[in-house]
Amino acid sequence: MTSNLITPVSAPTVLDLFCGAGGLSLGFKRAGFSVIEAVDQTAAACQTYQTNFGVAVYQADLTLPADLPPADVIVGGPPCQGFSSAGLRRTGDARNSLVGVFADWVVALRPKAFVFENVEGFLTADNGDYVMDLLMPLIEAGYRIHLRKINAANYGVPQHRKRVVVIGGLGWNPTFPAPTHTAFGAPGAHLATTNLPLTPTVEEALSGLPAPTHLPPGNPLG
Repeated sequence: MTSNLITPVSAPTVLDLFCGAGGLSLGFKRAGFSVIEAVDQTAAACQTYQTNFGVAVYQADLTLPADLPPADVIVGGPPCQGFSSAGLRRTGDARNSLVGVFADWVVALRPKAFVFENVEGFLTADNGDYVMDLLMPLIEAGYRIHLRKINAANYGVPQHRKRVVVIGGLGWNPTFPAPTHTAFGAPGAHLATTNLPLTPTVEEALSGLPAPTHLPPGNPLG
């Protein structure tokens, strides 16, 4: 007898390393993924993440051994202060080595895919040595890589925020999401797209928010 029951397909799982407040987790959650755990060394980041998502947060130094769960996808944005044009870009900044730590965890846990995000200065810091620290272990482990520098404004974010995004697939070729919006106001931003909706302005993005108030939980007037 043929059953009419359909076995539900569970959502692919995500492990968020160097999670911060959870920006990457938010995107994957909205895309239908199930975030099973997040990790960060900073207590304030873990508290913020827990408040935002209610997901298990593991406060840990990822340069040390840790008991992390397997997941379909590993995402992460290691600290960028050592690469950022807004910072001092110190060559010896210990945080720069966390790019390689991210790669090591991907190799150890072998997810089906990974997504890495960082500032554009990551590409040129120390003549590109950190790019190789990220890519070489992953390529040797069998991951196929797609690296691109994007402007978040071309994806509907009301801010010219340039980032390097690396997508990897274990034994399969990842593709990159096509831009969704046309942006103006930064060199080359309008060249990324044609015949697409304009990126929302900050005013449009903030419209509809409640009026500021002195009452808890925030004090936006202060």
